[in-house]
Amino acid sequence: MVGDLPRRGTPISKPGTVVTAKGRTRYRPGIGTPLDSLEDDYTYFANTARERWVRYFIGLVTLLFGVSGVLMSATGIHYEGLDLFVFVGSLTTIPVAIAWFLRPWPSPRVANAFVLYADIGVVATLFSSTNHLVPLTGCMMFTIVAVFTVIASSYRVMWAHLAVSMAMVITLAVLAVNQGTNPWLVAATAVTVVTLYLTPLMMRAYIRYLRSRASGAVTDSLTGLFNRRGLLEAIDGVGIAYADDAADRTIGVTVLDIDRFKEINDRFGHPTGDAVLIEIAARLTAAVPRTSVVSRLSGDEFVVVHVGSPGDIESTVDKIRSGLDETFSGPPFTASLGSAVETLGSEPVTPTVVRKLIALADIEMYRSKSRLAEDDGSARGSSTGTRADIRARIESLISRGGPDVVFQPICDTVTTTVVGYEALSRFPFGYGSPTMWFRDATNAGIGPLLEVAAIERALVAAESLPRGIFISLNASAGTIRSTDLAAKLRPFQKDRPFHIEITEHERVDDYRAVARTIESLRVAGISISVDDVGAGFAGLRQVVELRPDTLKVDYALVHGIDTDTVRRAAAASVIGFAHEIGSTVIMEGVETEAELQVAVELGADMVQGFLTGRPLPLANIIE
Repeated sequence: MVGDLPRRGTPISKPGTVVTAKGRTRYRPGIGTPLDSLEDDYTYFANTARERWVRYFIGLVTLLFGVSGVLMSATGIHYEGLDLFVFVGSLTTIPVAIAWFLRPWPSPRVANAFVLYADIGVVATLFSSTNHLVPLTGCMMFTIVAVFTVIASSYRVMWAHLAVSMAMVITLAVLAVNQGTNPWLVAATAVTVVTLYLTPLMMRAYIRYLRSRASGAVTDSLTGLFNRRGLLEAIDGVGIAYADDAADRTIGVTVLDIDRFKEINDRFGHPTGDAVLIEIAARLTAAVPRTSVVSRLSGDEFVVVHVGSPGDIESTVDKIRSGLDETFSGPPFTASLGSAVETLGSEPVTPTVVRKLIALADIEMYRSKSRLAEDDGSARGSSTGTRADIRARIESLISRGGPDVVFQPICDTVTTTVVGYEALSRFPFGYGSPTMWFRDATNAGIGPLLEVAAIERALVAAESLPRGIFISLNASAGTIRSTDLAAKLRPFQKDRPFHIEITEHERVDDYRAVARTIESLRVAGISISVDDVGAGFAGLRQVVELRPDTLKVDYALVHGIDTDTVRRAAAASVIGFAHEIGSTVIMEGVETEAELQVAVELGADMVQGFLTGRPLPLANIIE
């Protein structure tokens, strides 16, 4: 299950799109997301051209090209000795045509090579003629090749081919006029040929129109994922990418459903509910391989279909769970998840198999959902047993050593060199994000115990990180007041400085008590940070009362700061205020080069975010 929506890349800006690290919007290629960009035309047309009749048609046209050349070689209008050249060149179309009849649809490279082959053959044949008016009419052959580029190649190749075609028309027209041919006849012929060149352009525009209509029929307009119909149409390509031993070829289906989604819509409004759906779509797309099919079947139900080895499928499901557990600044939510697998061997992926596995995964998902409903019903009844269960769950985790820890780099704004790491907790899947675990612990009366366990786990892991750089540890005001953190950090201070970030898990009620404890931490050489300035409970009073050494500007202010003058002004005010009181500033949630540039311009001392480094386990950092 999953908690708050994540601070991961920029949310989807329109159906089917993702935003790259540099902020450029593009459609994500592959089976999992519908295609709608010029670069992806080949994939779309290659899928269409799997139809046998398309290959047969192209093979027949290629053969007719050869027949035309053979007939032309017998006319005697070529330069001396070139009749045989035209005849032999025309015969090369026979094996090419046979290849079209026998072989499957070619790769993009082979399709482009075929265009080059056709263009060279037509150009060579036309220039071999002594009468330049006759080959000028032969330039109509380029139109046929252009139609092929519409079907089988890319937008750029089509334009390159048309450029060659236009150059041939102009060249032959000039040669024909110089030869004494009536200029008006030459001009009329050239205009007729050029008019034919508009045919592929019109075809391309019309096909793109049909594609948009077809995409609307198989995709979900909100998330850009496949809908139910699109899922069943897309599964034909799922098994093609897996080329390993067919003996372990397995299909996996994962079904995900948002728990109590109606309550999110009722409480926060439908736009917020839509944002949750869009974010889940982005997480699923990011978590699965490019060859997986990701779809939204209904209002709050998603399905992922993937083929691979059993290990591949298990790894994909784990990535989905990890992706769903990341945090987000929107409303908290959970999701139930179910999976089902079946060994395929050499059998194809069929709609029947997919429907069966969806039904089995649904059963597992609803079992998980019913367990959640039972727990929720007990909680709504204020049962002490439910609170005891939560306490027991958290205490069991603490007894096993506490939550796992990952480290996210904090970098110098100008040089982007790593100057510190923030230790972040990661919890077992099934009860929400880290924020929800800490909230549960606080409500169960053991919040400090869980936070201390997380700090102790982070301190041990941090010993392997490079010396000298600081480590930032999260603690609530209650934990700071009730725990001797200075004593816990003292054995580790010989290798590095430490920052304590005051989190927003709970409101600070007694500033004087917290301030006294903070002063003792400063005396011990520990710096104090206020997390999420601009959101949660990290308001101006908290900054004024606690006098932090570092202010962290919240993601909510940083996201989109390069295009939002209000966010920029707010961040500039926070940074100016911080420097005025002698504090340093970290801008967190920096995800694009443009946001980093704003951080430099505003004078932020440090940055933290997916652009400069994602949270990683210790093993991935020191390897």
